[in-house]
Amino acid sequence: MKNLLVLAVATLFATNAFAAEMKWNGSAGWRYANLSQDDNLDSKNSAALGKDISTTKSRMHQVRANLGVMGGWEHVEYGIGIRTTNATNDDYTTVNTGADRNIGLEQAWFRYVRDFGSMDLGLTIGRQKNALAYDSQWETLFDNDVRWDGFGWNFKFGMFGFNASQYVIGAVTHTAPAVGATTGATGASNYSYTEASEANAGTTKHFAMLYGFQPHMNWKLSDDIEAMFSVAYYKWIYEGDNNQTGGGVSTAALNNGAAAAGTVPALAGNQYRMWNNSQWDFLATVTLPYNLNFTGDYVKSNKAAYNNTTMNGGWASTNNPEVGSSAWTLGLTYGKLRKAQDFTVGYAYGTKGIASVINTFTNDKFAADNKGHTVLLGYAMADNFHLGFRWISLQEKERLNAVAATTAAAGGGAAYAGANANQKMKQNYWELTAGVAF
Repeated sequence: MKNLLVLAVATLFATNAFAAEMKWNGSAGWRYANLSQDDNLDSKNSAALGKDISTTKSRMHQVRANLGVMGGWEHVEYGIGIRTTNATNDDYTTVNTGADRNIGLEQAWFRYVRDFGSMDLGLTIGRQKNALAYDSQWETLFDNDVRWDGFGWNFKFGMFGFNASQYVIGAVTHTAPAVGATTGATGASNYSYTEASEANAGTTKHFAMLYGFQPHMNWKLSDDIEAMFSVAYYKWIYEGDNNQTGGGVSTAALNNGAAAAGTVPALAGNQYRMWNNSQWDFLATVTLPYNLNFTGDYVKSNKAAYNNTTMNGGWASTNNPEVGSSAWTLGLTYGKLRKAQDFTVGYAYGTKGIASVINTFTNDKFAADNKGHTVLLGYAMADNFHLGFRWISLQEKERLNAVAATTAAAGGGAAYAGANANQKMKQNYWELTAGVAF
């Protein structure tokens, strides 16, 4: 009996000591958003009625929340968390739709860490934030809400470092279309196969993966100036994801979709296949005097063109123009929200070619085939309680007729012309946010 009592007391103390290592964190936020999308055609529902259908305006009330816990012991760390879920790159959900009750797994990872003297090692396994450094301020390549499943490696050698990742993003099942080459669509990260299915190129299956490699370097030039520079290479083994042409606005939204064709019908859109491509990402961040921070990011994807293999809606035109496969952002911010009455302001200009980044994973408000401005404002009403404002003004970048065309008159791959010469999707988005974090 005495031994059992001693064991119980020891277990109690051990449990309390373990719990003391746990750190809870979470946040909740509210967002009111306003979006205007204008195809610039000044189209009316009819000549007689004369009501505009070229500009569509949207308003949204949305909410988000997350809750997590982190902890660890010698050489081991872990994190578990849940959050509201909407899309891969957006955790705000529209209220009163039923979807605002959906809760997803935000993180479920464990990490092995080891100090080898001249080198620090970290290996993270599970659902996690990107192990590679990226533009987290303006989200040029990846949105901050994206979580990744798989393996993340971090090595640090003094001022030098190397990051790597092996992320599972689904499974691909191939089919054999009439054009001959196999295509596929990415689904859940599991599949079944037979010897016969793997012997036919039109029915093979494999995991969809993202591999990343990134050397980086940090400089501390003075007490007020620090810089980080990195070069990342990403290889996507990934099919079935496409970028919408026309500034990322779906065809259904053109001329307000459900309305009549209008006095000047907008050109129908198409989708550019972002399949099995690779990307280079050159990132520089600099902390400057007077509480200033500079970010410069340049992304270069595969050389790209409109043709029968890249356009998801088919492509019969003989006009195969080269399209933008690079994206870049230059931004400057002042201040950070650390305590009550802190404020921050930031501005950035960026551009994204239709074939530069994948819309599923990039900034959910700044899609490919756009260029434009972003302004950020933030103010801390109290410790861990902040107000925010964001304004994004975008214009369609490529302005190429992406409709599959069989005749020159249809203009597949040519610049907008004739009645549609002025077509240029313009988007203005602004949001007000309020949130707390602990």
